[in-house]
Amino acid sequence: MSVSAGMLSVAQAQQRILGAIAALRTERVPLSEALGRVLAEPVVSRRTLPPFDNSGMDGYAVRHRDTSGAGASTPVILDVAGESRAGTPPGRRLTPGTAMRIMTGAPVPDGADAVVRYEDTDSGRDRVAITVEVSSGTNIRHAGEDMRPGDPILAIGRRLRPPDLAACAALGNAWLEVSRRPRVAVVSTGDELVEPDVEPGPGQIVDSNAVAIAAAVREAGGEAVRIGIARDTVVDLSRAFTEASRCDLIVSSAGVSMGDHDHVRDVVDAMGRMDFWRVAMRPGKPLAVGVVSNVPFIGLPGNPVSSQVTFELFARPAVLQLQGAAEVHRRRMAARALEPMDKPEGLETFHRGVLQPAARDDELPGVRLTGPQGSGIMRSLVLADCLVALPAQGERVEAGAVVEIIPLA
Repeated sequence: MSVSAGMLSVAQAQQRILGAIAALRTERVPLSEALGRVLAEPVVSRRTLPPFDNSGMDGYAVRHRDTSGAGASTPVILDVAGESRAGTPPGRRLTPGTAMRIMTGAPVPDGADAVVRYEDTDSGRDRVAITVEVSSGTNIRHAGEDMRPGDPILAIGRRLRPPDLAACAALGNAWLEVSRRPRVAVVSTGDELVEPDVEPGPGQIVDSNAVAIAAAVREAGGEAVRIGIARDTVVDLSRAFTEASRCDLIVSSAGVSMGDHDHVRDVVDAMGRMDFWRVAMRPGKPLAVGVVSNVPFIGLPGNPVSSQVTFELFARPAVLQLQGAAEVHRRRMAARALEPMDKPEGLETFHRGVLQPAARDDELPGVRLTGPQGSGIMRSLVLADCLVALPAQGERVEAGAVVEIIPLA
């Protein structure tokens, strides 16, 4: 029997999880609170941008015909007829045989069709010597070349970035309709755990998983709600999950294996239902997925690396799905293995790697491992900027092979 018999693939598990999650209601927020939020209404331009022809350089507005034949040894001399400054219309039309000083962003005066930059002149005030011949449109930003009324700008499901907010501001969209931030309950389980501000005693360890999971929830746009540490008893787990069920998603760590004190699956079955609990992958084969009191539940493994890798692959997409994001998975890319990589047969394997830029544009970037890849070695993730996703088939990938990577930045 294969190692993966009776287990779901990573893709199958992702589909099952996402298929059971619907986007939350929406809310209207000001631009100052919209960074990282997922857009719930499209943004359509209702303005012309730029609103008028303006200069892309500091220099002189001219008629391009008046620069015909200009060169370093044969400059064209033009009278300077005023100035156009940003925020003030020029107030006069440019007549043939003249130039107008103009600042970057200032309106291009009527009659002008090009801008000569200062560097190509003697910067004269009353008369200017121009040493280059320019064509119509040189250094001019034309009205509407960026956006016109009716242009689609941002689509539903987009996670908003700083440039998106700048575009909305320029268009006069001071408020945006976005999906509500999901409240994600973070539950740690284990008799051995103590909080980070407590010095661990004999046999105890610090609950680092909750810190990582809460941070990952916030990075994905959610609001992390720390429920605290649940001890390895049915009573305490039931208490923690009851409190957690007030949220939109429950993410726990540890207690999902088959040990004598692993009660998470039993409690989930008692309070809701278990969908599946094993995925054919490493690290992170035990993964409990189901519903607790009508709230989606994802139970991650307890080993630090397994917990964070499975959050990346399963819980992060769920948090984004709750927000209605158009893209819930990071975009994968190809890289070339710079060293051999071993893996167990039948399990999709997610090693931690470091990308190295390609030497040439037509080459793939390289990737090497961060060192020992044990599921308890947090340093393997601290040093990583990507996951190396190796397929289930095979036990070794040789140096030079093309592999798939998931950037973590």
